[in-house]
Amino acid sequence: MQFHSGSASGGAGRRPYAVINRWQRMIGVSLLCIPVLVAAQSSPNSTSASTAPPAGDSRASKAKPATTLGEIIVTANRRREPSREVPMHVDTVQASDLQKVGARTLSDYVSYQPGVFFASSGGAGEGELIMRGVSTGNQTSPTVSVYMDDVPVGGSTEYASAATFVFDAALMDLDHIEFLYGPQGTLYGAGSMGGLVKYVTNKPDASGFSGSAGFDISHTQQAGMNYTERATLNIPLVQDKAALRVSVMDQHSAGLYRAVGETPSHGDDRTHTQGVRAQLEVDPTDKLTFNLSAMVQRIAADGLSMADYSLATGQPLSGGPYNRQLNHREPFTQTLQLYSFHAGYDFGWANLDWISSYQNFVNHSVQDYPDGFLVLYNQLYPALGGDSALSSLYVDSQYNVHKASQEIRLTSRKGDHFDWLAGLWFNREDEWEQYALEGANLPPPGQSILLAQRVNSRYQEYAGYGDVTWHITPTIDLAAGVRASGNSQHLSNFEDGSVAGSPGGFRESMVSDDITKMLTASYRPDTTHSYYMRASTGYRPGGLQAPVQSTVFGSNPNAKDTFGSDTLQSYELGYKGSHLDGRLNVGIDAYDIEWHNMQLITYTVGNAIIENAGDSRIDGLELQVTYATGPWQLSGSGAYTDARTLQGNPQQGIEDGARLPYSARETATLAAKYNFRLAGDAAYAGANLRLSSQRNAGFEGDSSDPDFNLPGFAMLDLDTGMTLHSGVSVDLYLRNALDRRVAIGTLNSESVSFLASVGGPMLVQLSTPRTLGVSVNVPF
Repeated sequence: MQFHSGSASGGAGRRPYAVINRWQRMIGVSLLCIPVLVAAQSSPNSTSASTAPPAGDSRASKAKPATTLGEIIVTANRRREPSREVPMHVDTVQASDLQKVGARTLSDYVSYQPGVFFASSGGAGEGELIMRGVSTGNQTSPTVSVYMDDVPVGGSTEYASAATFVFDAALMDLDHIEFLYGPQGTLYGAGSMGGLVKYVTNKPDASGFSGSAGFDISHTQQAGMNYTERATLNIPLVQDKAALRVSVMDQHSAGLYRAVGETPSHGDDRTHTQGVRAQLEVDPTDKLTFNLSAMVQRIAADGLSMADYSLATGQPLSGGPYNRQLNHREPFTQTLQLYSFHAGYDFGWANLDWISSYQNFVNHSVQDYPDGFLVLYNQLYPALGGDSALSSLYVDSQYNVHKASQEIRLTSRKGDHFDWLAGLWFNREDEWEQYALEGANLPPPGQSILLAQRVNSRYQEYAGYGDVTWHITPTIDLAAGVRASGNSQHLSNFEDGSVAGSPGGFRESMVSDDITKMLTASYRPDTTHSYYMRASTGYRPGGLQAPVQSTVFGSNPNAKDTFGSDTLQSYELGYKGSHLDGRLNVGIDAYDIEWHNMQLITYTVGNAIIENAGDSRIDGLELQVTYATGPWQLSGSGAYTDARTLQGNPQQGIEDGARLPYSARETATLAAKYNFRLAGDAAYAGANLRLSSQRNAGFEGDSSDPDFNLPGFAMLDLDTGMTLHSGVSVDLYLRNALDRRVAIGTLNSESVSFLASVGGPMLVQLSTPRTLGVSVNVPF
C-alpha cells in the first residue's frame, strides 16, 4: 500500500517497487539481530507483564510507572497501555531521575535520548528540537511537537517563530516525559513529523494529604552557583472525590558567558526561571471526572548563551571561549500561561474525553548585530536613507501567541476482536509579531529605527481522526488510522524604514488541507515479546509570506507570497521483549523516512523567503537494552541515523547527498547503577556516559546559511545518593565530570550567517562545564 499526504510529488510511478525494496532492506537489517534475540529468548520469561488499566481510561495514572521496558505505562496512542504493546518506538524518563542528576532544561532532558537533539540558539527556551534527523537547520516551523499532558504547547507556524522558541518546561511536579519517535500526524496532527515530546504531570490524589519540598544547589566551573527551590502540596477537598494540587518552583542559573566591548559583563547569560501550577480534580462518580489546570512559567535571561567563533577555523574570536563582543545588551524572556479543562466519562463500552485549553505564549528577545554590520551601515547609511551614523545596531522582537484548542475523543474499551478511537480537533492561533531593527545615534542622543515591522496572523486548523485495531487472532493485530485536516490562514503586515523589504502593508489569506495515514501490524506470541511493522505519514502546513522586494537590490525572482506543505512517509520495523525472568529487556527498530518538498529558508539581503525545494531520505537503527542482576542495573541505548538530501538546491549551494543539519550518525547512552545499604538506608551510586559523533549546524555548501562543525563528544555524569527511613532523599551529582567543552549549537540568524560567511563571528553555544551539586527532597 502506498502512503503519502498533502502535495508530495515526484516518481509516483516508481513508488510501489521502492516501497517493496525498502521493506526488504529493513527486514534484512532486522534479521541480523535475530540470533541475539533467539539466544536471549532461550530462557523464557515465565512472569507475565503487569496488568494494564483499561485502555480507554481517561485519567492519568496515580501510581509511579515501573522501570522495565515492558511495564512502563504510556499514553502514546491516546490510551494508557504498556509501552511494550505500543507498535512504535516510545521512550520515557522519570522526572525524579532527571532531578537526581541535576538536569534543569530541555537540553539536559533530551541529552540522554539517542536520536534526539536540542540545537540551542541562545539558552533555555531558544532552539530547535530534532528527532530522527528531521531538520533543515534553520526551520520554518517545528518538526517535533511539544505537549503538556494532552495539550499542545507553543505556536504551530513560522509567524510565531515556532521553530526558534520552544517551551522549556522546568521540573515542576512532573511525573515523567514521553518521547514518541517518528511521525505522529494521525493522532497529534501537523508539526509532529519527526516525533513528539510529552510532559506528563502528577495528578491530584483525593485519598489523602501529601506534599514535598526540596532544593538543589550546584556550582558550575567558570560560572558560579546555581540553586532551585520547589514545593508541592496535595490537598484532598472531599475524601476520594476531589483534590487540589499546587506546585511552585524558583530556579537561578549562573551566567557562564562574558560580554566584552561597549557593554562588558561577567555572567551575561544569568537565567531566572519561576513557575506555579494548580490542578483541581473532581470525581463526582466512578464514571465521571473533571480536571482543571492552570500554570504560569517565566524564563528571564540577561543575555544569550553564545560566544564569537570563526566559521573558517572554529576558534574563538573575542579573547576567550565564552566571550561575546557586544554593543547592546541582549535580554530574553519567555512566558507561558496555560489553562486547560478535561472532562472524562466512562460509558462502559467507551470513554469520552473533552479537552479544552487556552494559552498565551510570549517570547521577547534582543539580538545585537556584530560590528561588521555596524561598520557597513555607517558607511552606507546616506544611500540607505538613514539620518545618522550609529554606535549600536540590534533587533528587538516580540512574538505573542494566543492559542485556543478543543478536542473531543471517544475511545473504545479493549475488545476481543476490535477496538477503536475517533476524535475531532479544532485549533485557533492568533499571533502578533513586533520587530524593530534599530540603534543608538552617533553622536548621541536619540535612536534611529531602520526597520519597523508589525505582523498579525491567524491560523485555524480543524481535523477529524480515528483508528481501528483488528485483533485477527489472540496474537496478531492489524491497525489503521487516518486524519483529515484543513486550515485557513490570514496574514497582515505593515513595515517601514530605510531597509524595509516590503515597504507599506499587505494582507493575504489561504486555505489548504492535508491527510495523514497510519498502518501497523503487530505480533505478540506471548505476554513478554512483541514484533511490529508500522507505516505512517506526517506533514507541516504551508503558509504565507511577504512579497519581498529589497529596497537596495531590487526584486527577488524566487520570492512568492505562499509556500506549500512538506510531507514525509516513514516505514518502521521493531521488536520489544523481556527475557531472563524480566531481568533483560530489549527494544530494537529500523526505519526508513522519505521527506518531500522540504521547506527551506533562503536569505536575501534584509529579508528571508521560504521555498519548497528538494527531497531527503533518512535511514536509521535504534536499540535499547536494560539488564538487572542483584544490586546492579545496567542500561544502554543507541541510534544510527543516516540523514541526507536526495535532491539538493543548487541555488543555495546544497548538493545531492548533503547531510541534514544537526543529525549525528551515531549517538549512544550507557548507564550503570549499584544499589546498596548505608547505615540501614537505601543508597546507590551511578554513572552515565553520553556519546555522539560529529554534527553539522547547516548544509555543507549552503550559501545563505553557512555550516559550522559541531564535533563529537563523550560526556560522563556521576551521581550517588540515599533515601532515609523518613523518606528524605539526598542526591549528589557531577555533570560533565571530564569537563568536556564542545560546541553544541549555533545562532543561525540571517545577519549572523551572512556576516560569518565573509569573515565575521559565528555565534556558538558550548556544552556546560563541570557542575557539582546536591539535590534534597523532603516528602510529607
